[in-house]
Amino acid sequence: MFWSKAAILMVFIIISYSAIACPSIARIYASPTTDRSTIPTAEVVHSSESMKVPSSVGTFVILIPNEAHENWSDEKHKLITDKNSYYVPTNLVVPNGTALVFLHADAPWDTPNPHTIEIQDSSGNTVYNTGQLDYTLSSKPIILPSPGTYNIVDKSYDTKESKITVVDNETSSGNSIVGGFYTPTNQVENTEDNDGGTHPGSLQYYKEAFSKNGFDILSEYNFTYATCDYCPGEYWPDNKSGEHTLLIYSTQQPLSEALVKLGKLVTDNVYI
Repeated sequence: MFWSKAAILMVFIIISYSAIACPSIARIYASPTTDRSTIPTAEVVHSSESMKVPSSVGTFVILIPNEAHENWSDEKHKLITDKNSYYVPTNLVVPNGTALVFLHADAPWDTPNPHTIEIQDSSGNTVYNTGQLDYTLSSKPIILPSPGTYNIVDKSYDTKESKITVVDNETSSGNSIVGGFYTPTNQVENTEDNDGGTHPGSLQYYKEAFSKNGFDILSEYNFTYATCDYCPGEYWPDNKSGEHTLLIYSTQQPLSEALVKLGKLVTDNVYI
């Protein structure tokens, strides 16, 4: 009996020491505590092109998806989808005090696709400018100055109209980070870029990668977008407008760490 108690005590000491000496292990594998029921599902976000986040969200990461440089009126078939095609989501509703960040995921092919995003109030005044955002980079967090409706304007490309609404009867009081992410549902045939680099992104890959990096996938929604009547198999090359999945994720790790990891996850996507 003595040795059994001693063994148990020794195991407890080892586990406690590991948590102290190697905090990154606990951080990577810890499960975020965001209440899934308060976050709109990926299916709702996709179908409505809108997302209202609760007060438990401290920061929302707005995704600039791949192909977001394509012209809305002339090049729709090159987009991943016609819903939330330039920002995820197209219409965002947040409590007062919620921080906002833009994540650049519009992959380069032969040339870079930098974006400069402005947030303008209802009078057309610019209240925030990201400066030039390059691939995988994030903007500095911004808390919009007052309740109201704001327009998101891409100074670099012709995009679909998008809005942010800050409600006046609710205040952000949490520290969760929430955002959306697109991935091909299945691994595409060609995972290489023009320089021979490989990009393993697919739904199965991201399920594992998000978890390993301390993110919780709250919901997912598979959809198919096929509008190219002259493309082989109906889809734009590399299945860019074919079968995709929208993920809604959350984490409670520090924002600076989360954004670095998200940048790497963006790079792992296949469209480059």
